[in-house]
Amino acid sequence: MTSLSRRGRWVSLALAVATALPIPLGVFTGLHLWLSPSLLLQRVVARGPLVPLTLLGFAVLLLVFWRERWFCRHACPTGALCDVVAARGKGSRPWDKVPWVNKGLAILGLAAAAAGAPVLAFADPVALFYGGWKVLHLGLSVAAGASLLGLVAVLASNFFSPHLWCARVCPLGGLQLLAWDLRGVLRRGATLPGAQPAFGRRLLLVAGAGVGMGLLGRQAAAARPSEALRPPGARPPGRFETTCCRCGNCARACPTRIISSSTDLREPLGLLAPRLDFTSAYCLPSCDACGAVCPTGALRRFAAEQKDRIFIGTAEVRLDDCLVVKGRECDRCVASCDYEAIAIGGGTFEPEPEVDAARCVGCGACAAVCPPAVISVRPLRPGTHPLPEVPSS
Repeated sequence: MTSLSRRGRWVSLALAVATALPIPLGVFTGLHLWLSPSLLLQRVVARGPLVPLTLLGFAVLLLVFWRERWFCRHACPTGALCDVVAARGKGSRPWDKVPWVNKGLAILGLAAAAAGAPVLAFADPVALFYGGWKVLHLGLSVAAGASLLGLVAVLASNFFSPHLWCARVCPLGGLQLLAWDLRGVLRRGATLPGAQPAFGRRLLLVAGAGVGMGLLGRQAAAARPSEALRPPGARPPGRFETTCCRCGNCARACPTRIISSSTDLREPLGLLAPRLDFTSAYCLPSCDACGAVCPTGALRRFAAEQKDRIFIGTAEVRLDDCLVVKGRECDRCVASCDYEAIAIGGGTFEPEPEVDAARCVGCGACAAVCPPAVISVRPLRPGTHPLPEVPSS
């Protein structure tokens, strides 16, 4: 690697760190997630919507065809950290006898995505990098620790077996090798000298296994609808859990910090996926940040003016402990609702808050301001209030 490449890589790492911080950067939050050709292709084959920032991934994909493993050598933030750890690690190349699994993982992920469930998107090194920084906006929590563990495991593998991850395991590296092999096929009708065959029988079997894994993943995730509240624009149960790469970008961009990561062991396919918590804040009517920064399409893009038609859930009031029902004056839930979905009904003698399910989008404003905390938001049943079609640009 030339000195210019090294400098460029450190600049790329610094930029990745800056865009991993929980600061308002708009669509540039988690910028490197849009550069990953692996996340891009999984989004494309899973029929996710294309947005302007996906052009960055297409540009990197062209560079990968032009220069072998260009992203690894010049832009990958995880690879840069791996090199630092490997330089202080033990041994030279103890991984020589470890089989090449990177190409297989790349094909497995793409095949699963073609089945509509890119379940290996979380293994992308860029997703692992940004997921490792969740502690900055989630604090010291189980979810943040679990996300950090993925990045730490990759770095630890390079300490004990220098360059093991980058050389033999990384699915993004495998995808770049496949692209380089394909370039050789197109140019000379054969793989480049010394390269592993790109389209052998084993990889075809792996592709078949990936399709099966994707179908099973979707079926398993949809069989039991999640009880978690997902951010606005989330794909339906079964698609959301298997499409989300757990990068934390939505939580990083959320101005009210209501997005956390699920740690509910009863829903294993939804672990570390984003969920909403309306304990102290709510989803602003004017905000469209989470959909704008999602690199996989698990959260579909929407316009802020469409928030009155993008349903998260429905507010429910536990009447037994409601101040109004107990005869005390309180209208904070009514005053906080921007959608006029809650009102005090029941007449003068038996007043109680009533929720209009046709208007309530589940933004959580009433739950956040309720003094006795008797309002909660319940997820919608599958098929209820579908997300309106919005342009991808």
